[in-house]
Amino acid sequence: MSQNSELFTILKTLQTYAECDITHSFSEHDTEVLLVSYSKEAEAFIITESDSEAAFPDIEAALTQLERLLRRLNTTAR
Repeated sequence: MSQNSELFTILKTLQTYAECDITHSFSEHDTEVLLVSYSKEAEAFIITESDSEAAFPDIEAALTQLERLLRRLNTTAR
């Protein structure tokens, strides 16, 4: 399991409140770079980056992908 408890908490909250339409956005310079939500219908986390969207069936898979994308964005921003 990931050591990033903040990201885990975000994902767990999205899953817990699946009845609601909640999207968490990650921004850089006032521009959204990543969006993550939970789809009750698909029973999956949806991560959107630019024009691409991917579904992840469990919290671990979504967390791994989210960490990878954030690391890449952080490296690119330097």
